[in-house]
Amino acid sequence: MPSYKSIQKTVIEGFSSKNIQKEYKEMARRGLWKSEEKLFKKYFKKRSKILDIGCGSGRTTFALAQMGCKVIGIDITPAMIKSAKELSKELKVNVTFEVGDATNLKFKDEDFDNALFSFNGWNQIPGERNRSKALKEAHRVIKPGGYFIFTSHTRDFGRYTFFWIKQWIKFYILRPLGVKIKEIEYGDRMFKKSFTTEYENEQYLHVPKLSKVKKRIEDAGFQLIFYDKRNNIARQDKKLKSGNCNFFVCKKQRSIRF
Repeated sequence: MPSYKSIQKTVIEGFSSKNIQKEYKEMARRGLWKSEEKLFKKYFKKRSKILDIGCGSGRTTFALAQMGCKVIGIDITPAMIKSAKELSKELKVNVTFEVGDATNLKFKDEDFDNALFSFNGWNQIPGERNRSKALKEAHRVIKPGGYFIFTSHTRDFGRYTFFWIKQWIKFYILRPLGVKIKEIEYGDRMFKKSFTTEYENEQYLHVPKLSKVKKRIEDAGFQLIFYDKRNNIARQDKKLKSGNCNFFVCKKQRSIRF
């Protein structure tokens, strides 16, 4: 059975491939989704200090900087940070980019006004314990009253029912019989083809139940103040080729003093 470290290596290698780098650079040049634009303008004030976790090649980072925010972008994949720095020169937007791990942020407590984790980057952290740790780290580095916005696919059935039944059989019938499978936790997906892209390397994504995401938000100390599907927030985003996802807007509560 693979380890969490080996899956993390798969994630980094996957996002280092040439076609992914090209795709993410093109997305960065196109900028924000309409749903992101609406939520960022509502919850992030101008001149606020924001940490963009899992920034990729800087799609959301550059847009927030252009909106007047002071942004630092981090990503665990060095190739993504390299691309972001190249785009920073191309777009003439001065942003700080650093290699960083969402589960072990190298920032002081309450160092940022707000934070975000864009397009399902949270789902690409292997291991429930590590995904929980990433939410707790986001909570730690945000000031009281600040907002954390992230997206996640959730385990919907409907047209995906057959897929999740097959996954259940793999986990709870075949694996106990000694059949080797690539995934570690139920909800994990290993794949080389998505809705839009044929990947050079294998990709990893964890798809949790909605109730599990809410519980992890609560356990991290956040108050969940809003969540909805991307395409409900902005109908224009239905034109996007990437699969629909859920937005979660979380708030760090202010301490009560007596």
